[in-house]
Amino acid sequence: MVYLIIVVLTIAVLYLLVRLLSLKKALKGAGKQLKEINRELEENRIVKLTVPDKDAEELLMVMNESLQVIREHKNMYAKREKELKQQIENISHDLRTPLTSMLGYLRIMETGNLSPEDREDLQTVIRKAERLQELITQFYEYTKVTSTDYSLSLENIEVTKLLREALADAYPELEKRQLEVEVNIPQGPLEIRGNVNAMQRVLQNLLQNAVRYAKGCLEVSVYEREGEVEICFANDVEDLNVSDVERLFERFYTPDASRTQGSTGLGLTIAKEFVEKMKGSMEAELVGEKLRIVMRFEKFKCTYKKNLL
Repeated sequence: MVYLIIVVLTIAVLYLLVRLLSLKKALKGAGKQLKEINRELEENRIVKLTVPDKDAEELLMVMNESLQVIREHKNMYAKREKELKQQIENISHDLRTPLTSMLGYLRIMETGNLSPEDREDLQTVIRKAERLQELITQFYEYTKVTSTDYSLSLENIEVTKLLREALADAYPELEKRQLEVEVNIPQGPLEIRGNVNAMQRVLQNLLQNAVRYAKGCLEVSVYEREGEVEICFANDVEDLNVSDVERLFERFYTPDASRTQGSTGLGLTIAKEFVEKMKGSMEAELVGEKLRIVMRFEKFKCTYKKNLL
């Protein structure tokens, strides 16, 4: 009798142990499913349990309901985001045409016989109109570059040449701000995979950012690092902290100290989007009193076979 009881208890313990191990394995599998679903939330998948268990199944039911709610909210957010971008694009397009005409008429007026006072007032109006045109262009570019179906045609571009041209174009503004500029660019050509128009816009936005916020100096450097090309813009800043730097690439974000300087908070956002469309990366960091914005691209490697005669 005692022997029979021991056998029954042993069988029961073994059953419970097997059951526990099976349930543990099933829960581990459910956790793996959940991670995969979170990575591809758009797919209408649910978490399933391979071993039947009433309590665990009730838990998974609640989790699947929560997943469905998250999907609905995500789809709703994506729809509203798309509608907002479309509205911004439409408004930007509607404003660009009449503003371009307005600037044309203002420049025609500038060629007329005006008194010094009237000419100065007209110059002020032109500057304001040009600034408004720039803001509208930024809104339009933002909606375009952040669209999921937007892509860039990539080719081999000489980034050092583009950088020198951008610096030359920005020289009047840099001189006007009396910024001390230090440039470290390799003499020879340096190519990356990119898009000329997009790279020109990125460099322009970074230089505009430096002109607007640099305290007294700007350093522009290009380095070759293990198959990568690194482009660094570094300028001294004031009233900028680590939390500000972490949010620099957020749309419409401007630090408190810069809100009166006419920034939309889109310049760096657009630059980062363009860089990532060119398969590169962009990050910002605060080193002492200097803001460093670093771009990295894969260096173009020229491979060809020499003709042997």
